[in-house]
Amino acid sequence: MKLNEAIELGKTGRWQDAQVRVSPDNSNQWFVMLRDSHYKYFVLSDNDDRPIATEEMNRLADLIRSIGLKEFTVFL
Repeated sequence: MKLNEAIELGKTGRWQDAQVRVSPDNSNQWFVMLRDSHYKYFVLSDNDDRPIATEEMNRLADLIRSIGLKEFTVFL
């Protein structure tokens, strides 16, 4: 799910929750999965459709807030 699209859908209340998980490619990085109201999961990606993965949890927290969610679950 592209970031701009996720933000727009977040304004309509589409997202039920977000999960932050360890990247399968790099155990030092994290990525975000979003779950919509139909229980379908999406990986949050940039606007070039590349998954957003970072070592900085605070950056992901800011992204999650930008799509309209105030909480997320972290999976180790």
